[in-house]
Amino acid sequence: MSRRCAAIFGLSLLLILPVLLQRHVQAGDLGSHLYNTWLVLLVKSGEPLGLEIVPQYSNILFDWWLEGLWRLGGPVFAEKTAVSASVLLFFWGSFFLLSRLNGRPAWPSAPLLAMLAYGWVYHRGFFNYYLSCAFGFWAVGLAASRGWQRWLAAPALAFAVLGHLLGAVTSGGFVAYILLWGRLPARHRRWLFAAAVLVLAGVAVAVARNLPSEWRDYRFIHLTGATSLLVFGSKYLVPAASMMILWAWALLSPVPCSGQTEDRSLAAHLTALVAAALVLLPTMLWWPGTLHMLWYIEWRVTLWFSLWVQAWLAGRLPPRVQLWTCSGVAVLYFSFLAVDWYALGRQEQAFHIAVHALPPRSRVVTAATSPLERLSPLLHMIDRACIGHCFSYGNYEPSTAQFRLRSRPGSPVVMDSPRSVLALQEGRYVARQEDLPLYGLFLKQSHPFSLEVRALQAGEKVNRVKVPLPPEWF
Repeated sequence: MSRRCAAIFGLSLLLILPVLLQRHVQAGDLGSHLYNTWLVLLVKSGEPLGLEIVPQYSNILFDWWLEGLWRLGGPVFAEKTAVSASVLLFFWGSFFLLSRLNGRPAWPSAPLLAMLAYGWVYHRGFFNYYLSCAFGFWAVGLAASRGWQRWLAAPALAFAVLGHLLGAVTSGGFVAYILLWGRLPARHRRWLFAAAVLVLAGVAVAVARNLPSEWRDYRFIHLTGATSLLVFGSKYLVPAASMMILWAWALLSPVPCSGQTEDRSLAAHLTALVAAALVLLPTMLWWPGTLHMLWYIEWRVTLWFSLWVQAWLAGRLPPRVQLWTCSGVAVLYFSFLAVDWYALGRQEQAFHIAVHALPPRSRVVTAATSPLERLSPLLHMIDRACIGHCFSYGNYEPSTAQFRLRSRPGSPVVMDSPRSVLALQEGRYVARQEDLPLYGLFLKQSHPFSLEVRALQAGEKVNRVKVPLPPEWF
């Protein structure tokens, strides 16, 4: 037992080292979450910012964590603690789930689970969805357990709802499927799968008829199972392709090495079910009551697909072969991340230096982006840089009506229209007289780590500037 506890503690510490060692944790929307936590604290202290806080039951859990931790120890403590806790919940939840399905500890899968913990969803900074998946893993693993432990799936699902409805509905569907699977005779289980696919098709038809939505052809690339590892540039094709080769090897292996046949069959069903969801469900939709589309549905769901593929194929290769192969891929993957984190950290430090040359409480915007365009890791660097000093006028959260902090018309600290925010991000925004005084951050002589700040004039366009970050290779 002591060796097991030591292994768990050592691996947990290793998992959160990337969070603890970075000066500014590079995780997409994380900067926006932190910035809006600061605004929430200002609003609650009574400052007239043209913002309001509305009650919300979902897409809120991570923001609650940040606020509580901020009050305890400040923004850096809140950032590091909340992200570290999220990573540990995610990793050990997925570890628990695979262990339950395969009937043995999932140590051979641990390197892949670590990569998924620092995968696409993490680097987009979708931490409410990330937490909903983390608690969803625990819920599905508990549902796959025996006896009284199954009842614990309900509170885990409740926490998943507080995180994000999409993650909660997904994990709730898996819980229901597993519970029904356990009650049905083996000869009837194929009908359960057919019924689940029909439900997905019905949901797709209902969405198409009743909600503005889109289906993009690129969703089919997620059927490879490895797109969760495509976090930045083309170099991440190497670890993604490596995992695909390992899975193909396992799939073509003639005799499974370990694991219970029934559990492997369940994992195969769940893999096929997520594949059907990736084909049938929309890539984006407009949820009633919000002012911004829910993007990247397929990118979020593919996280579950990667997990189920691993659960299905984990027992088809010798554990040592799988462990060492996955470990080699993980070393390469995290080496790429270390290079990118270092470069992005330097760029964000340039944002911090630039905004602190502004007068206190100034409004500032930037259209700096990376070759990754809409998923640019530079998008929210200005948000975190402004905390305690200035206002990131183009922050997207308050205008979307998807978060607890909402902008009122004419707010002096943030744009109140999603269209204006999108125009700014795309380099089409023209400063208005009512925006002034407004400052813009721009590249200084095309140097990626040097920024200059200047006052904008009415009618001046905030042109988008591409920064060549993260580096394509090394």
